[in-house]
Amino acid sequence: MIKRIAVWFIETASEVLLLGLVLTLLLGHDQHAFLKDVLIYSSGISLLFFSTGYLLTTIVARALLRGRGWWLYPAIATALFFIHFEVMNVSLGGAFEPSTRLRVRVAGACIVFVCTLLGTLAIRRWTLARSNVAEIPHGG
Repeated sequence: MIKRIAVWFIETASEVLLLGLVLTLLLGHDQHAFLKDVLIYSSGISLLFFSTGYLLTTIVARALLRGRGWWLYPAIATALFFIHFEVMNVSLGGAFEPSTRLRVRVAGACIVFVCTLLGTLAIRRWTLARSNVAEIPHGG
């Protein structure tokens, strides 16, 4: 259980930082403060994830979908990203221009899918390794 929570946390932190990087590149940045701008955008993404319920829905989905197909949680997390992005966009009255909104959606969906896929594969690997260790007979 702790490994699953750790993987979820790493997935989410990776999504936040990568989305912050994408926003920095798409929306512009101060060339002398690139890292600062990435952190500012990442803070905004963190607020979005928290305020729209994305964190809650993804951790519940991660917990409920354990042991299912390797692609199911990444697909659901990506769908949740789309839903929560639209909730945020509507609540802010259209935070992005339509062309930028499409690019953020596509980049965000790719980031979420890849991060959650890597997390799912890591969990599957740990689970298989643990079950293989349990099957090794202990001599006496």
